[in-house]
Amino acid sequence: MPRFLIPLLLVVALTLPVSAEPDKDLPRGGSGVLGDGLIIPGKRVGPIRLGMSTAEILQSMPPGYKREVFHEQKIVLYEWRTQGFWVSLDEDGKTVRIISVFGTGPYHTDKGVQLLHPESKIIAAYGPEFRRYEYPQDEIIIIRYVSIGLQFGLVNQPSNAVLHGRIFQIGIFVPGKEPPLAKAPGGK
Repeated sequence: MPRFLIPLLLVVALTLPVSAEPDKDLPRGGSGVLGDGLIIPGKRVGPIRLGMSTAEILQSMPPGYKREVFHEQKIVLYEWRTQGFWVSLDEDGKTVRIISVFGTGPYHTDKGVQLLHPESKIIAAYGPEFRRYEYPQDEIIIIRYVSIGLQFGLVNQPSNAVLHGRIFQIGIFVPGKEPPLAKAPGGK
């Protein structure tokens, strides 16, 4: 595994709720891609669209997912690690909160922003009007374009010049309807 992937995967793991137990049988990565790999804000990621039922999502995805329930955050999370894909639902398991990708796969937005691009590419493509949430203890930053339903997770490790300010996660949600954050910004 390339050396730069180890800190990236650590950051990805830190974005999951802390009660998650790692599944040792799942392959590690996030280097695969589903469908065309296209992320259209507020609409779809590859073949998975907002508004699909859980059954439709599961039928469209490859086998081998991990399902976890985080009662404290009221989240049901489906993860396809090999494809670098997460679907986060409200605890009722019916309403999609966020569809997102992570890792190093060739997923890309409709404006060409992809995983591992720097923050400057986000701003050049989508502009400076976004909400920014910083989590110093987790060494991540979340940038959300609420009006179009688009989210980016960035590595916030100034000591790591290779990954600092780079995208490790891209997600979509219903435009204008910002999903709740898993925890309060500021790392507390």
